[in-house]
Amino acid sequence: MGSIISSWQSGIQAELAASPRLSGISQKIATVLWGLVTIVSLISLAYSIYSLNVWDRIPATETSRYFPAVTPENVQFHADWQNTVLQTGLSLSGYASIFTLVRIIGGLSLLVVGFLLIRRYSDHLMAVLMATLLSVFAAAGIWNNTLFGAAVSMAPWLSYPVQVLGWLLWCGAIGIYTFPDGKFKPRWTLWLAILLVPLTFLIAFNVDIVLNPNNWPGPLYLLPNILFIGGGLFAVLYRYQRTVDVEQKRALRWYVWGMSSLVVVYFLNLLVTEIYFWIRGQPLFQTNSARLTYVLVNEPIWFACEAFFAIGLALAVFRDNLIEEFA
Repeated sequence: MGSIISSWQSGIQAELAASPRLSGISQKIATVLWGLVTIVSLISLAYSIYSLNVWDRIPATETSRYFPAVTPENVQFHADWQNTVLQTGLSLSGYASIFTLVRIIGGLSLLVVGFLLIRRYSDHLMAVLMATLLSVFAAAGIWNNTLFGAAVSMAPWLSYPVQVLGWLLWCGAIGIYTFPDGKFKPRWTLWLAILLVPLTFLIAFNVDIVLNPNNWPGPLYLLPNILFIGGGLFAVLYRYQRTVDVEQKRALRWYVWGMSSLVVVYFLNLLVTEIYFWIRGQPLFQTNSARLTYVLVNEPIWFACEAFFAIGLALAVFRDNLIEEFA
């Protein structure tokens, strides 16, 4: 009897140690949900890129033709911005093409890796969740300044779907806490996840109550960014540092580098925008020339980091067998 109980305990421990798996109806449901999120993300990304390309490319005098809701003040700001662009020697079409290209490269790299994850690991819960997260990342673009608003300006019916994507973008931090084995490491990130879900719901759907962090005074309104996303970076580095097995650590390496680069650039953006404004009471970039320089540097770097993350994740999963190592 004792040997039977011991074998049962060993089996239970092995199940708990294994990465969560999907089969049958659960696998089909997870794949369908990934498909729905990916379709909405792809539509949102397409509308965003097209909308921003039109906004950057057409003369300000024609803005109201494509964006009926634009105000005279916005038209004037658009004209001043375009004059600044032209002073750099760039044409409007050339300026628009730069950002269109980097957005397409960043978004498609994430979507392709997500598709490959589903194709090969649709029976692994964490792989499906990561593939879903990649689709949301692709639609969002820069986390500090997402592409969602641009999509809605061209297609107002996307308003609710992109709110859902915005919430999923926040909830993606939970995937970062738990990837690739489905376990919260360190364990206190579970409490971050429990706190994250309702608070970020209020943010994403703009619920006007005192519990919404957007209604908190500075610097408290920055707490979700610091706690939830900063917690994600800590979790990734903690998992890598505490991994003892040599093969598992090697498999994690490219994923850690890719994810860390995205989060570091995110916090650099947060520093020069939100945090600087809170400390000094004024924006760091006060002229159109300074803002243009920041945009020309920041956006290509961000989308390059997106592509680097996608490549790093692909190397970790498909070359170094990250999923199998933690299965």
